[in-house]
Amino acid sequence: MPDGIVPSARVLEARVTAADRAYRDKRQAEYAKELWYLIACIIAFLLCIRALRFLYSRIATRRPVANIKEKSDPEDGHSSSRTTISFSRLPLAVSTLFRIVAFRWTVAIGSHNLASLSEVTFILGYMIAVFSWLLVDTRDLQSYMYQDRAAHLASAQLPLVVSLAGKNNIISFLTGVSHEKLNVLHRAAARTCLILLWLHAITRTVSGLPPQFDFSHNWVRSGAAGLAAFSLATVLSLRPIRHFAFEFFLVCHIVLTAIFLICGYFHAREQDRGSYIWPALTLWALDRFLRLARVVYNNRLWKLGRPENSLATVELLTEDTIRLTVRRRISWTPGQHAYVSIPSISNLPTEAHPFSIASIPERRSGTDEADVVFLIRGRTGFTQRLRNHAIKNSICSVPAYLDGPYGCPPDLRRFSTCILIAGGSGVSYTLPLLLNLVRDNAGRGRPAVRRVVFVWAVRDGAHLTWILKTLTEALSSSKASLSIEPRVYITGPSYPIPQVPFLPEPPSPKSPTESEKEAKNTLALPLYTSLKLIHGRPSIRKLLHEEIAASSGPVSVDVAGPSEMTESIRRALRSDVASPQAVLQGFPPVTLHVETFGMFKS
Repeated sequence: MPDGIVPSARVLEARVTAADRAYRDKRQAEYAKELWYLIACIIAFLLCIRALRFLYSRIATRRPVANIKEKSDPEDGHSSSRTTISFSRLPLAVSTLFRIVAFRWTVAIGSHNLASLSEVTFILGYMIAVFSWLLVDTRDLQSYMYQDRAAHLASAQLPLVVSLAGKNNIISFLTGVSHEKLNVLHRAAARTCLILLWLHAITRTVSGLPPQFDFSHNWVRSGAAGLAAFSLATVLSLRPIRHFAFEFFLVCHIVLTAIFLICGYFHAREQDRGSYIWPALTLWALDRFLRLARVVYNNRLWKLGRPENSLATVELLTEDTIRLTVRRRISWTPGQHAYVSIPSISNLPTEAHPFSIASIPERRSGTDEADVVFLIRGRTGFTQRLRNHAIKNSICSVPAYLDGPYGCPPDLRRFSTCILIAGGSGVSYTLPLLLNLVRDNAGRGRPAVRRVVFVWAVRDGAHLTWILKTLTEALSSSKASLSIEPRVYITGPSYPIPQVPFLPEPPSPKSPTESEKEAKNTLALPLYTSLKLIHGRPSIRKLLHEEIAASSGPVSVDVAGPSEMTESIRRALRSDVASPQAVLQGFPPVTLHVETFGMFKS
């Protein structure tokens, strides 16, 4: 018989003793546990950071804010007296340096995707750890030592992959990192597991070692079917396909993931390794159950005789912006988002899409319900169909089901200055943050926030018509202790001057003669007159530097907009008044939060 794969495999099999197999099985089980110990340590570390930030936030909100007034340079807005370095501020400078390196330096991944160094570090660190445990102690990389270990490591990580993808998961609960920000790690972990499984399948097939890959066995067929489903799900999750046909990707991803987990369980059970798979199946089923329970509870589906519990109002604000108002008995934190399902608009009854909640939880008079408002841009797919429905039916009601709220927005109460920057539909994230700051300022106590700068860059001036009333009413209710500067930049060619809402002045004691004179005046004074409308793009760097230099305490910068805008803000916060040296000289520390599908607050 000529030399070939089978004789070589038989020679290798003869050399592998029972002691070798026992040692291999013991080590691969230990390495799978050690990898999970590493993951548990990382989660515990993030939990400690969250606890420390929570304690610091509580202490900072109770600390009185000093009213620091310093001489400023009229040319650049920087404080001229902040020149002496104080080493007592070294911890703040070190924290600033960490934020800059970890979160504000980015790396291009592909043509339209940026990842922070923290994301890249976590991804590379995870992959290095996995492949280190895969190849260590393999007797000069003998395939029989790592071919099954690859499957063990991949299967053991499936609960992590499922947890990172779930809307309701223990990792978000412990660390405070919301599910959409964990998605980048979910994709990295899933693709690493796919490489391990293909390595297992290829090396096992080539080696010919028992148990043989005989497709007459059900466990072999289930393994091949599961690997095929996992591979197809990964291909469909690539960014170009995901953006081009998101709804198709979403349905396929759920179905293919279920096929992979079920087939993987039957395949692993044959080798007494089903305990690696069923926890992932349990987590996946638990997330689906919790989402279904939220939908039932939020929409009071047990009250079948009251259809108003599942209705929403659809209104076309501009040619491509829809306001969806859902009145529900729920609470949320400003900055959170929710999933909306509208069966009459969706292709599938179970199809749900996430949108930022553009309102704050204020109960309607005499009820325990609140208006959950979504501002939706009609583009493609579901949002385009919703836009067409609004054009056809004007203001109308549709059956809608709410799942949420989700997300971990920042707590702005401990900052002295808050800078809210939005581009386009990103205003649905920054607007409720502003409304909430105004409401907190109008309440009891002395909040730390003393100044809010609200910046909105929008292409078409027509979008101002539906935000002005909400904005001006909120600003008029603010106390004098809170300085608010709203700036709206019209970046497109259309630059209309919208009508500012007019309301009568507050009543004051006047003489009869004065009252008669004012009664003849048909025009009341504008409710709020300091709204700045600017034609052109905002100078982000100048704006940030002026506000940071003038602030007397910590500064929060919250951003929601296109990647070009967020990247320009990151660049501006890497130097000058936001640098570690500036913090040592007395400038306030700056915290940046970017509301995108990234990973961390920074």
